[in-house]
Amino acid sequence: MDWKLPDAGATPEADQFVRAVLAGDTAAFAGLVRLYESDLWRIAAVMLRGRGATENMVQQAFIDAYAHLDQYQLGTDFGAWIRTVARNRLRKELRTASREERRLAVYREQLAERLRAEGLDPHDDADLYIAALRGCREDLPERDSTLIQMRYEKGWSFETIAARQGQTQEAVQRMISRIRVRLRACIEGKLSTI
Repeated sequence: MDWKLPDAGATPEADQFVRAVLAGDTAAFAGLVRLYESDLWRIAAVMLRGRGATENMVQQAFIDAYAHLDQYQLGTDFGAWIRTVARNRLRKELRTASREERRLAVYREQLAERLRAEGLDPHDDADLYIAALRGCREDLPERDSTLIQMRYEKGWSFETIAARQGQTQEAVQRMISRIRVRLRACIEGKLSTI
């Protein structure tokens, strides 16, 4: 008889769930979530601010794990494998957040430049513009705010936004143009009271 000792980090309970999921019992994945959710939560909470961001990252890590479950090698340490999946997702989220922050900074600067070019007195204080922009952005209806976020924070093309919204590219361009006009008027109004 040839006995194979299990890996020191073997996770038989997790492996049972993995086998069930791979055999078509998708509901068995809930068992893996139950076993490892707190581990992934700790990984995310250390690097992300806010419960919402942490929750989103943990959910996305489980989605990634589910999508690549066939790559897990049964008999090894599922906990180590899923924590690696989570760390990879976290790195991706942090890179995306960094890119979004840079795009938002560029958007803010472009908006401030436009306002200066239109003859508004910037008071040599970009913080006033940023505060006005934030206030005006918060006043936007949710749909308009989402469009601005997709275009300027996420850097999506009009074509991508149109596909997501189920509209034509031209319609999206017109809507964003109108939102920008309203934002500009709102910012001018806020700055004129300073």
